[in-house]
Amino acid sequence: MVMVAVKEKEKTPVPEVNQLSTIDLVAYCPGCKAMQTIQISDKHLAPTRKFIQVGPYIYHDCGSQKPCRLYQNL
Repeated sequence: MVMVAVKEKEKTPVPEVNQLSTIDLVAYCPGCKAMQTIQISDKHLAPTRKFIQVGPYIYHDCGSQKPCRLYQNL
């Protein structure tokens, strides 16, 4: 088994993206520990059922007041 150490930040805003490109990020909810791959295009979240974007931050629909942490796929 491999354990990965991740340094947490308080808030992770949506990263800058070229207008014509789309990037995949992993959204991690600090409230319920949910993890899902999401797509960002032109600084906007692609439509999903469980995640919403408020300003530069992504939130999970579990009711957590903390924004999700965003990680780039390797």
